[in-house]
Amino acid sequence: MTAIVDRFELDLAATGGQAGTITEPSLACSGKRIMVTGNWFCSRSTTGGKTWTFIDPYTELPPAGAGFCCDQLVHYCKSRRLWIWLLQFSANSSGNMIRVAVSSSGEPGTWTWWDTRPQDIDENWTQVWLDYPDMAESDSHLLLSFNVYSTTSNRWQKAVVLRLSLDQLKARQQLIRKAWSTTQFGSLRFARGEGGTAIFASLSTSRPSLEIFRWPDSESDVSQDSVPVTPWSNGPYASSSDATSAWMNRLDDRITGGWSSDGILGFAWTASADALHPFPYVRVVRVNETTNERIDEPDLWNSDLAWAYPAISPNQRGDVGIAAFCGAGGRHPTLGVGCLDPSTGLWTMTLGAASTHPPAAQAWGDYLDIQADPRRTTYWVASGFTLRGGGSRNNIVPRVVVFKP
Repeated sequence: MTAIVDRFELDLAATGGQAGTITEPSLACSGKRIMVTGNWFCSRSTTGGKTWTFIDPYTELPPAGAGFCCDQLVHYCKSRRLWIWLLQFSANSSGNMIRVAVSSSGEPGTWTWWDTRPQDIDENWTQVWLDYPDMAESDSHLLLSFNVYSTTSNRWQKAVVLRLSLDQLKARQQLIRKAWSTTQFGSLRFARGEGGTAIFASLSTSRPSLEIFRWPDSESDVSQDSVPVTPWSNGPYASSSDATSAWMNRLDDRITGGWSSDGILGFAWTASADALHPFPYVRVVRVNETTNERIDEPDLWNSDLAWAYPAISPNQRGDVGIAAFCGAGGRHPTLGVGCLDPSTGLWTMTLGAASTHPPAAQAWGDYLDIQADPRRTTYWVASGFTLRGGGSRNNIVPRVVVFKP
């Protein structure tokens, strides 16, 4: 049974009162030093989560473009002892920009940053903006992915992956950006646990299939493999007859979790209810990393509640851990964590804190975060959030959970 060994809350002082019900928390951890970001705050702990200090993403770094907007991601690169902070800026008629900042300590006032506009990726990318980021590292590179939207129609145009040298980031040098893009597949998601090859994936609903992309550190080309999977349904997720399901109103079937461990690739997303699943559930597909053959589909589901927004990562031993929200069927959004038993294909889940109310905005965030605990071989650290005492942004409680198999 999965055991939660530590739970930490971020209060209003830790978030500066800037958390939203679409929180989208991201987490980085080097041991006792932890950073958590969300819409629209950043907070740092040097006590392993016992105390937190607010960092304002609007003012910690100099203003630029149309100003800081919303999405953030944080990451700790252990091999370079480097904290990495990604901030998305607002869009205007000409587009937007993203900022990558690095620090050796994560302390305020120690950051070096580089700004990237769509035109810096491709000079022909005018009147477009970058959104829905993901971030991962390979042996040699920092990988970033984005959806690209038109500033005039707000319609999706393409998806792009940026590759930045970790050594150049560490040395605070001028960055050489390498980019790959596709107009066929969007919302690209990286597999956690990568080595010398970046692995990311998207979904094709026309086949249906899992589209897996590989970008080796030593190569300039990206390869693609298509893996047939069992069909799934994409919406509706919330039910008009169940008030406790309203938090799923803005759900869709974008991949939100992926991993690579012990020769197996896996990716996960949220599917809506169907004949076999009375509530929305987490679709999971495992693939042989060498042959690209589908191994199995160990979905996470229950007959009396929904599961959604999966984030997945291997721990240092290679066990696969998950953080996700459950709810509906009379339950308000609840953070759950667990791990996969590869012998049975079943997830052993433990529920953390439950929300006391539904979100007044009837919307929840797009993603959670999870990573291997850097100090303990079999542990994970995950970020999430709940509502306590009401349904407004002032009632959001960001959370950090440490758990083990």
